[in-house]
Amino acid sequence: MSDERMSMSVAPVEVSRRIREMAVLIVAGTASRQAELGHVIERLGCRVMTADFLQLESLPIDSKAFQLVVVDVERDLSPLGGALARIEPQRILALIPEGLRESGAWIMGLTFGRYVLKPVHPEELLQAVRDRLELVALQETTTRLSDELRARYRIENLIGISRGAEMRRAFVRTFASVRHSLFLSGERGVGKQMLAQTVHYSGPWALAPFVLVDTASVPASALSGLLFGDSGWIEGEIEPIGRGVMSLLSAGTVYITEVSLVPLPLQYRLAAFLHERQTPEAEGASSGPRFIFGSQWTPEQLRRKGLLIEDLYHLVREAHLAIEPLRARPEDIPYFVDYFLERICQRQQREKRVLTDDALQALARYAWPENVDELQRVLEVAVRRTAPLPIDVTHLPEPIGRPAPRVPKVPLPEGGIDFYELVEEFERGLIVEALRRTGGNQRRAARLLRLKETTLAAMRRRLNIEPDRV
Repeated sequence: MSDERMSMSVAPVEVSRRIREMAVLIVAGTASRQAELGHVIERLGCRVMTADFLQLESLPIDSKAFQLVVVDVERDLSPLGGALARIEPQRILALIPEGLRESGAWIMGLTFGRYVLKPVHPEELLQAVRDRLELVALQETTTRLSDELRARYRIENLIGISRGAEMRRAFVRTFASVRHSLFLSGERGVGKQMLAQTVHYSGPWALAPFVLVDTASVPASALSGLLFGDSGWIEGEIEPIGRGVMSLLSAGTVYITEVSLVPLPLQYRLAAFLHERQTPEAEGASSGPRFIFGSQWTPEQLRRKGLLIEDLYHLVREAHLAIEPLRARPEDIPYFVDYFLERICQRQQREKRVLTDDALQALARYAWPENVDELQRVLEVAVRRTAPLPIDVTHLPEPIGRPAPRVPKVPLPEGGIDFYELVEEFERGLIVEALRRTGGNQRRAARLLRLKETTLAAMRRRLNIEPDRV
Protein backbone atom coordinates (compact mmCIF):
# COMPACT_ATOMS: atom_id res chain seq x y z
CA MET A 1 0.00 0.00 0.00
CA SER A 2 1.59 3.30 -1.06
CA ASP A 3 1.13 6.87 0.12
CA GLU A 4 -0.38 7.77 -3.25
CA ARG A 5 -3.69 6.37 -1.93
CA MET A 6 -3.88 9.50 0.18
CA SER A 7 -5.13 11.40 -2.85
CA MET A 8 -8.23 9.26 -3.34
CA SER A 9 -11.56 11.12 -3.35
CA VAL A 10 -13.25 10.85 0.03
CA ALA A 11 -16.48 12.22 1.54
CA PRO A 12 -16.93 14.12 4.82
CA VAL A 13 -17.51 12.08 7.97
CA GLU A 14 -19.73 12.55 11.00
CA VAL A 15 -17.89 14.21 13.90
CA SER A 16 -18.88 16.08 17.04
CA ARG A 17 -19.27 19.86 17.10
CA ARG A 18 -16.32 20.05 19.48
CA ILE A 19 -14.01 18.44 16.89
CA ARG A 20 -15.20 20.82 14.17
CA GLU A 21 -14.11 23.71 16.42
CA MET A 22 -10.57 22.33 16.80
CA ALA A 23 -7.39 23.15 14.90
CA VAL A 24 -4.82 20.68 13.52
CA LEU A 25 -1.30 21.57 12.47
CA ILE A 26 0.30 19.34 9.82
CA VAL A 27 4.11 19.32 9.75
CA ALA A 28 5.67 17.73 6.66
CA GLY A 29 8.81 18.22 4.59
CA THR A 30 7.19 19.28 1.29
CA ALA A 31 4.22 21.40 0.27
CA SER A 32 2.75 18.50 -1.73
CA ARG A 33 2.89 16.19 1.29
CA GLN A 34 1.32 18.88 3.50
CA ALA A 35 -1.54 19.27 0.98
CA GLU A 36 -1.95 15.51 0.71
CA LEU A 37 -2.36 15.04 4.45
CA GLY A 38 -4.48 18.17 4.77
CA HIS A 39 -6.92 16.90 2.13
CA VAL A 40 -7.67 13.85 4.29
CA ILE A 41 -7.88 15.57 7.67
CA GLU A 42 -10.13 18.36 6.36
CA ARG A 43 -12.89 15.74 6.09
CA LEU A 44 -13.32 16.10 9.87
CA GLY A 45 -14.44 19.69 9.37
CA CYS A 46 -11.74 21.05 11.68
CA ARG A 47 -9.38 23.91 10.85
CA VAL A 48 -6.20 22.62 9.21
CA MET A 49 -2.91 24.52 8.92
CA THR A 50 0.38 23.32 7.49
CA ALA A 51 4.06 24.02 8.05
CA ASP A 52 7.44 22.56 7.18
CA PHE A 53 10.02 21.54 9.77
CA LEU A 54 11.87 24.85 9.63
CA GLN A 55 8.69 26.84 10.29
CA LEU A 56 7.83 24.70 13.31
CA GLU A 57 10.31 26.48 15.59
CA SER A 58 8.66 29.88 15.11
CA LEU A 59 5.00 28.81 15.31
CA PRO A 60 2.77 29.29 18.40
CA ILE A 61 1.98 25.65 19.14
CA ASP A 62 0.39 25.89 22.57
CA SER A 63 -2.92 24.17 23.26
CA LYS A 64 -4.91 27.32 22.41
CA ALA A 65 -3.45 27.56 18.91
CA PHE A 66 -3.59 23.87 17.93
CA GLN A 67 -5.27 20.93 19.61
CA LEU A 68 -3.27 18.38 17.58
CA VAL A 69 0.03 18.36 15.68
CA VAL A 70 0.45 15.69 12.99
CA VAL A 71 4.15 15.17 12.25
CA ASP A 72 5.19 13.31 9.07
CA VAL A 73 8.52 11.76 10.05
CA GLU A 74 10.98 10.97 7.24
CA ARG A 75 14.32 11.00 9.08
CA ASP A 76 15.97 11.71 12.41
CA LEU A 77 14.03 14.51 14.12
CA SER A 78 16.47 15.17 16.95
CA PRO A 79 17.13 18.76 15.75
CA LEU A 80 13.43 19.44 16.27
CA GLY A 81 13.39 18.10 19.81
CA GLY A 82 13.12 21.57 21.30
CA ALA A 83 10.08 22.52 19.22
CA LEU A 84 8.22 19.25 19.76
CA ALA A 85 9.08 19.23 23.46
CA ARG A 86 6.88 22.32 23.82
CA ILE A 87 3.85 20.23 22.85
CA GLU A 88 2.10 17.92 25.30
CA PRO A 89 2.72 14.31 24.15
CA GLN A 90 -0.99 13.50 23.90
CA ARG A 91 -1.36 16.29 21.33
CA ILE A 92 1.19 14.77 18.92
CA LEU A 93 0.38 12.16 16.27
CA ALA A 94 3.47 10.93 14.42
CA LEU A 95 3.51 9.18 11.03
CA ILE A 96 6.73 7.13 10.93
CA PRO A 97 8.32 4.71 8.45
CA GLU A 98 8.61 1.08 9.50
CA GLY A 99 12.39 1.25 9.36
CA LEU A 100 12.68 4.06 11.86
CA ARG A 101 10.46 2.23 14.32
CA GLU A 102 12.57 -0.91 14.11
CA SER A 103 15.85 0.96 14.54
CA GLY A 104 14.56 3.15 17.30
CA ALA A 105 16.17 6.14 15.62
CA TRP A 106 12.84 7.90 15.33
CA ILE A 107 12.57 8.32 19.10
CA MET A 108 15.71 10.37 19.67
CA GLY A 109 14.47 11.62 23.03
CA LEU A 110 11.07 12.65 21.67
CA THR A 111 7.74 11.50 23.13
CA PHE A 112 4.68 11.04 20.93
CA GLY A 113 1.16 10.49 22.18
CA ARG A 114 0.56 8.05 19.35
CA TYR A 115 2.26 7.02 16.13
CA VAL A 116 1.00 5.43 12.91
CA LEU A 117 3.24 3.41 10.59
CA LYS A 118 3.62 4.51 6.98
CA PRO A 119 2.34 3.92 4.39
CA VAL A 120 -1.04 4.74 5.90
CA HIS A 121 -4.48 4.41 4.31
CA PRO A 122 -6.58 7.61 4.40
CA GLU A 123 -9.26 5.95 6.52
CA GLU A 124 -6.67 4.75 9.03
CA LEU A 125 -5.18 8.25 9.26
CA LEU A 126 -8.61 9.80 9.61
CA GLN A 127 -9.55 7.44 12.43
CA ALA A 128 -6.26 8.06 14.24
CA VAL A 129 -6.72 11.85 14.04
CA ARG A 130 -10.35 11.65 15.13
CA ASP A 131 -9.49 9.39 18.10
CA ARG A 132 -6.73 11.74 19.18
CA LEU A 133 -8.95 14.84 18.88
CA GLU A 134 -11.72 13.17 20.87
CA LEU A 135 -9.20 12.32 23.59
CA VAL A 136 -7.93 15.90 23.65
CA ALA A 137 -11.54 17.19 23.81
CA LEU A 138 -12.26 14.87 26.73
CA GLN A 139 -9.12 16.00 28.54
CA GLU A 140 -9.97 19.67 27.98
CA THR A 141 -13.53 19.12 29.26
CA THR A 142 -12.23 17.25 32.29
CA THR A 143 -9.75 20.02 33.06
CA ARG A 144 -12.41 22.72 32.64
CA LEU A 145 -14.90 20.95 34.90
CA SER A 146 -12.18 20.26 37.45
CA ASP A 147 -11.20 23.94 37.46
CA GLU A 148 -14.86 24.94 37.92
CA LEU A 149 -15.29 22.52 40.80
CA ARG A 150 -12.05 23.66 42.42
CA ALA A 151 -13.28 27.25 42.18
CA ARG A 152 -16.67 26.34 43.64
CA TYR A 153 -15.26 24.32 46.53
CA ARG A 154 -12.35 26.48 47.60
CA ILE A 155 -11.45 26.89 51.25
CA GLU A 156 -12.28 30.59 50.85
CA ASN A 157 -15.90 29.61 50.12
CA LEU A 158 -16.30 28.25 53.64
CA ILE A 159 -18.15 31.34 54.79
CA GLY A 160 -17.98 33.04 58.16
CA ILE A 161 -15.91 34.69 60.86
CA SER A 162 -16.99 32.52 63.77
CA ARG A 163 -14.69 30.12 65.55
CA GLY A 164 -16.55 27.25 63.90
CA ALA A 165 -15.92 28.69 60.42
CA GLU A 166 -12.19 28.85 61.10
CA MET A 167 -12.27 25.28 62.42
CA ARG A 168 -13.82 24.12 59.14
CA ARG A 169 -11.13 25.85 57.12
CA ALA A 170 -8.44 24.34 59.34
CA PHE A 171 -10.02 20.89 58.95
CA VAL A 172 -9.71 21.14 55.15
CA ARG A 173 -6.09 22.30 55.33
CA THR A 174 -5.24 19.44 57.67
CA PHE A 175 -7.01 16.57 55.93
CA ALA A 176 -7.27 17.48 52.21
CA SER A 177 -4.06 15.60 51.38
CA VAL A 178 -4.60 12.73 53.83
CA ARG A 179 -6.10 9.40 52.76
CA HIS A 180 -7.30 8.71 56.30
CA SER A 181 -11.08 8.26 56.74
CA LEU A 182 -12.89 11.38 58.01
CA PHE A 183 -16.14 11.99 59.91
CA LEU A 184 -18.46 15.03 59.73
CA SER A 185 -21.37 15.45 62.13
CA GLY A 186 -24.08 18.08 62.35
CA GLU A 187 -27.74 18.82 61.80
CA ARG A 188 -29.39 18.65 58.42
CA GLY A 189 -28.44 21.58 56.21
CA VAL A 190 -25.26 22.69 58.05
CA GLY A 191 -23.12 21.99 54.96
CA LYS A 192 -21.56 18.57 55.60
CA GLN A 193 -21.62 17.61 51.92
CA MET A 194 -20.10 20.92 50.82
CA LEU A 195 -17.33 20.50 53.37
CA ALA A 196 -16.66 16.95 52.14
CA GLN A 197 -16.45 18.24 48.55
CA THR A 198 -14.13 21.05 49.63
CA VAL A 199 -11.82 18.48 51.26
CA HIS A 200 -11.85 16.45 48.03
CA TYR A 201 -11.27 19.31 45.56
CA SER A 202 -8.59 20.91 47.74
CA GLY A 203 -6.39 17.80 47.72
CA PRO A 204 -4.20 15.80 45.33
CA TRP A 205 -7.11 13.58 44.20
CA ALA A 206 -9.24 16.46 42.88
CA LEU A 207 -9.19 15.03 39.34
CA ALA A 208 -10.44 11.67 40.64
CA PRO A 209 -14.19 11.09 41.17
CA PHE A 210 -16.19 12.35 44.13
CA VAL A 211 -18.84 9.67 44.76
CA LEU A 212 -21.92 10.64 46.79
CA VAL A 213 -23.65 7.72 48.49
CA ASP A 214 -26.99 9.06 49.74
CA THR A 215 -27.95 6.38 52.24
CA ALA A 216 -31.41 7.93 52.64
CA SER A 217 -32.12 7.14 48.97
CA VAL A 218 -30.15 3.92 48.45
CA PRO A 219 -31.82 0.89 50.09
CA ALA A 220 -29.66 -0.77 52.73
CA SER A 221 -29.86 -4.02 50.74
CA ALA A 222 -28.27 -2.30 47.71
CA LEU A 223 -25.35 -0.65 49.53
CA SER A 224 -23.21 -3.80 49.47
CA GLY A 225 -23.58 -4.05 45.69
CA LEU A 226 -22.83 -0.36 45.23
CA LEU A 227 -19.66 -0.46 47.31
CA PHE A 228 -18.34 -4.00 46.83
CA GLY A 229 -20.14 -5.26 43.72
CA ASP A 230 -22.09 -8.05 45.42
CA SER A 231 -25.55 -8.66 46.81
CA GLY A 232 -24.41 -9.14 50.40
CA TRP A 233 -24.55 -12.23 52.54
CA ILE A 234 -26.67 -15.04 51.14
CA GLU A 235 -26.72 -18.19 53.26
CA GLY A 236 -23.35 -17.30 54.74
CA GLU A 237 -21.63 -16.48 51.46
CA ILE A 238 -21.20 -13.36 49.36
CA GLU A 239 -22.89 -13.48 45.98
CA PRO A 240 -20.97 -11.40 43.36
CA ILE A 241 -23.11 -9.34 40.97
CA GLY A 242 -20.58 -6.99 39.34
CA ARG A 243 -17.94 -4.40 40.16
CA GLY A 244 -18.41 -1.93 42.99
CA VAL A 245 -16.92 1.41 43.91
CA MET A 246 -14.03 -0.26 45.77
CA SER A 247 -12.74 -2.03 42.66
CA LEU A 248 -13.58 0.71 40.15
CA LEU A 249 -11.85 3.61 41.94
CA SER A 250 -8.11 3.63 42.46
CA ALA A 251 -8.37 7.11 43.99
CA GLY A 252 -10.96 9.74 44.83
CA THR A 253 -13.45 10.24 47.64
CA VAL A 254 -16.59 8.38 48.68
CA TYR A 255 -18.93 10.43 50.88
CA ILE A 256 -21.56 8.46 52.82
CA THR A 257 -24.25 10.92 53.89
CA GLU A 258 -25.61 9.07 56.98
CA VAL A 259 -23.47 6.23 58.28
CA SER A 260 -26.10 5.19 60.84
CA LEU A 261 -28.14 3.80 57.91
CA VAL A 262 -25.32 1.48 56.82
CA PRO A 263 -26.06 -2.08 58.07
CA LEU A 264 -23.65 -3.30 60.74
CA PRO A 265 -22.37 -6.31 58.68
CA LEU A 266 -21.44 -3.90 55.90
CA GLN A 267 -19.73 -1.63 58.43
CA TYR A 268 -17.49 -4.56 59.41
CA ARG A 269 -16.52 -5.06 55.75
CA LEU A 270 -15.81 -1.36 55.35
CA ALA A 271 -13.70 -1.31 58.49
CA ALA A 272 -11.66 -4.31 57.31
CA PHE A 273 -11.08 -2.65 53.93
CA LEU A 274 -10.03 0.64 55.52
CA HIS A 275 -7.77 -1.03 58.09
CA GLU A 276 -5.93 -2.78 55.27
CA ARG A 277 -5.62 0.50 53.37
CA GLN A 278 -4.14 2.35 56.35
CA THR A 279 -1.24 -0.01 56.97
CA PRO A 280 2.24 1.53 56.52
CA GLU A 281 2.78 -0.63 53.43
CA ALA A 282 -0.29 0.85 51.72
CA GLU A 283 0.39 4.47 52.67
CA GLY A 284 0.49 6.65 49.57
CA ALA A 285 -0.58 3.81 47.27
CA SER A 286 -3.44 4.31 44.82
CA SER A 287 -5.34 1.34 46.15
CA GLY A 288 -8.85 2.72 46.51
CA PRO A 289 -10.87 5.78 47.48
CA ARG A 290 -10.81 7.77 50.70
CA PHE A 291 -14.01 7.62 52.76
CA ILE A 292 -15.77 10.53 54.44
CA PHE A 293 -18.65 9.57 56.71
CA GLY A 294 -21.44 11.95 57.62
CA SER A 295 -24.11 11.81 60.32
CA GLN A 296 -26.40 14.02 62.35
CA TRP A 297 -24.81 12.41 65.42
CA THR A 298 -21.20 12.33 66.61
CA PRO A 299 -19.22 9.05 66.46
CA GLU A 300 -19.50 8.73 70.26
CA GLN A 301 -23.30 9.14 70.14
CA LEU A 302 -23.58 6.58 67.35
CA ARG A 303 -21.45 4.09 69.25
CA ARG A 304 -23.63 4.45 72.36
CA LYS A 305 -26.76 3.94 70.23
CA GLY A 306 -25.27 0.78 68.70
CA LEU A 307 -25.31 2.33 65.21
CA LEU A 308 -21.53 2.47 64.69
CA ILE A 309 -19.22 -0.50 65.21
CA GLU A 310 -16.13 -0.16 67.38
CA ASP A 311 -13.70 -0.66 64.49
CA LEU A 312 -15.13 2.24 62.48
CA TYR A 313 -15.41 4.38 65.61
CA HIS A 314 -11.70 4.02 66.35
CA LEU A 315 -10.85 4.74 62.71
CA VAL A 316 -12.64 8.10 62.58
CA ARG A 317 -12.76 9.51 66.11
CA GLU A 318 -9.47 11.40 65.70
CA ALA A 319 -10.52 12.86 62.34
CA HIS A 320 -13.96 14.11 63.36
CA LEU A 321 -15.40 17.60 62.98
CA ALA A 322 -18.72 18.62 64.54
CA ILE A 323 -20.37 21.42 62.51
CA GLU A 324 -22.46 23.68 64.72
CA PRO A 325 -25.95 24.84 63.61
CA LEU A 326 -26.48 28.24 62.06
CA ARG A 327 -28.41 29.55 65.09
CA ALA A 328 -25.24 29.08 67.16
CA ARG A 329 -23.24 31.40 64.91
CA PRO A 330 -25.42 34.40 63.99
CA GLU A 331 -22.27 36.45 63.34
CA ASP A 332 -21.80 34.40 60.15
CA ILE A 333 -25.25 35.18 58.74
CA PRO A 334 -24.34 38.52 57.04
CA TYR A 335 -21.49 36.76 55.23
CA PHE A 336 -23.75 33.92 54.07
CA VAL A 337 -26.32 36.50 52.94
CA ASP A 338 -23.80 38.39 50.82
CA TYR A 339 -22.41 35.16 49.33
CA PHE A 340 -25.83 33.72 48.46
CA LEU A 341 -27.35 36.98 47.17
CA GLU A 342 -24.55 37.46 44.67
CA ARG A 343 -24.97 33.95 43.27
CA ILE A 344 -28.78 33.95 43.35
CA CYS A 345 -28.95 37.25 41.48
CA GLN A 346 -26.47 35.99 38.89
CA ARG A 347 -28.49 32.80 38.40
CA GLN A 348 -31.80 34.69 38.15
CA GLN A 349 -30.16 37.39 35.99
CA ARG A 350 -31.17 40.18 38.36
CA GLU A 351 -29.38 43.16 39.80
CA LYS A 352 -27.56 42.54 43.09
CA ARG A 353 -29.84 42.92 46.13
CA VAL A 354 -28.99 44.07 49.64
CA LEU A 355 -30.83 43.56 52.93
CA THR A 356 -32.00 46.29 55.26
CA ASP A 357 -30.81 46.25 58.86
CA ASP A 358 -34.28 45.17 60.03
CA ALA A 359 -34.20 42.20 57.65
CA LEU A 360 -30.73 41.15 58.84
CA GLN A 361 -31.88 41.35 62.45
CA ALA A 362 -34.92 39.19 61.61
CA LEU A 363 -32.59 36.58 60.05
CA ALA A 364 -30.36 36.64 63.13
CA ARG A 365 -33.35 36.08 65.47
CA TYR A 366 -34.70 33.08 63.56
CA ALA A 367 -33.85 29.55 64.79
CA TRP A 368 -33.05 28.06 61.32
CA PRO A 369 -34.17 24.45 61.87
CA GLU A 370 -32.79 23.52 58.41
CA ASN A 371 -29.70 25.72 58.78
CA VAL A 372 -27.77 27.11 55.79
CA ASP A 373 -29.91 25.29 53.22
CA GLU A 374 -33.01 27.04 54.57
CA LEU A 375 -31.29 30.43 54.56
CA GLN A 376 -30.48 30.01 50.87
CA ARG A 377 -34.10 29.11 50.05
CA VAL A 378 -35.39 32.14 52.02
CA LEU A 379 -33.10 34.49 50.10
CA GLU A 380 -34.18 32.99 46.77
CA VAL A 381 -37.81 33.76 47.66
CA ALA A 382 -36.90 37.29 48.77
CA VAL A 383 -35.05 38.04 45.52
CA ARG A 384 -38.04 36.89 43.46
CA ARG A 385 -40.33 39.18 45.48
CA THR A 386 -38.29 42.34 45.00
CA ALA A 387 -37.28 44.73 42.28
CA PRO A 388 -33.77 46.24 42.54
CA LEU A 389 -34.88 47.76 45.87
CA PRO A 390 -33.38 46.55 49.18
CA ILE A 391 -34.92 43.45 50.73
CA ASP A 392 -36.90 44.41 53.83
CA VAL A 393 -38.58 42.34 56.56
CA THR A 394 -41.86 42.38 54.63
CA HIS A 395 -40.14 40.55 51.73
CA LEU A 396 -39.03 37.64 53.93
CA PRO A 397 -41.36 34.63 54.13
CA GLU A 398 -43.18 33.96 57.37
CA PRO A 399 -42.43 33.22 60.15
CA ILE A 400 -39.10 35.02 59.60
CA GLY A 401 -40.62 38.20 58.17
CA ARG A 402 -43.97 39.81 58.65
CA PRO A 403 -46.64 40.78 56.13
CA ALA A 404 -46.99 44.39 55.09
CA PRO A 405 -49.64 46.26 57.14
CA ARG A 406 -52.94 46.48 55.37
CA VAL A 407 -54.03 50.12 55.63
CA PRO A 408 -57.64 50.68 54.51
CA LYS A 409 -58.23 53.36 51.95
CA VAL A 410 -60.37 56.15 53.46
CA PRO A 411 -62.05 58.68 51.18
CA LEU A 412 -61.09 62.21 52.03
CA PRO A 413 -64.07 64.53 51.33
CA GLU A 414 -63.67 68.15 50.30
CA GLY A 415 -64.92 69.33 53.70
CA GLY A 416 -62.34 67.22 55.56
CA ILE A 417 -62.78 64.67 58.37
CA ASP A 418 -62.52 64.43 62.13
CA PHE A 419 -59.19 62.56 62.34
CA TYR A 420 -59.39 61.44 65.97
CA GLU A 421 -63.01 60.33 65.66
CA LEU A 422 -62.19 58.27 62.56
CA VAL A 423 -59.14 56.66 64.24
CA GLU A 424 -61.21 55.76 67.30
CA GLU A 425 -63.89 54.23 65.11
CA PHE A 426 -61.26 52.17 63.31
CA GLU A 427 -59.76 50.96 66.61
CA ARG A 428 -63.22 50.13 67.96
CA GLY A 429 -64.04 48.10 64.83
CA LEU A 430 -60.82 46.04 65.08
CA ILE A 431 -61.33 45.27 68.78
CA VAL A 432 -64.98 44.33 68.37
CA GLU A 433 -64.12 42.00 65.45
CA ALA A 434 -61.29 40.35 67.42
CA LEU A 435 -63.57 39.76 70.42
CA ARG A 436 -66.30 38.41 68.16
CA ARG A 437 -63.91 35.90 66.54
CA THR A 438 -62.64 34.69 69.90
CA GLY A 439 -66.06 34.48 71.56
CA GLY A 440 -65.29 37.38 73.87
CA ASN A 441 -62.02 35.83 75.17
CA GLN A 442 -59.86 38.86 75.90
CA ARG A 443 -56.56 36.94 76.11
CA ARG A 444 -57.06 35.33 72.69
CA ALA A 445 -58.30 38.62 71.22
CA ALA A 446 -55.17 40.39 72.49
CA ARG A 447 -53.01 37.68 70.90
CA LEU A 448 -54.90 38.09 67.61
CA LEU A 449 -54.27 41.85 67.66
CA ARG A 450 -50.65 41.36 68.86
CA LEU A 451 -51.36 43.51 71.92
CA LYS A 452 -50.70 42.95 75.59
CA GLU A 453 -53.83 41.89 77.45
CA THR A 454 -53.57 44.92 79.76
CA THR A 455 -53.27 47.23 76.74
CA LEU A 456 -56.42 45.74 75.20
CA ALA A 457 -58.32 46.15 78.48
CA ALA A 458 -57.29 49.82 78.68
CA MET A 459 -58.38 50.42 75.07
CA ARG A 460 -61.76 48.80 75.74
CA ARG A 461 -62.32 51.13 78.70
CA ARG A 462 -61.26 54.17 76.67
CA LEU A 463 -63.47 53.25 73.73
CA ASN A 464 -66.36 52.17 75.98
CA ILE A 465 -66.56 48.64 74.54
CA GLU A 466 -68.61 46.48 76.89
CA PRO A 467 -68.74 42.64 76.64
CA ASP A 468 -72.46 42.70 75.97
CA ARG A 469 -71.82 44.88 72.91
CA VAL A 470 -69.65 42.24 71.26
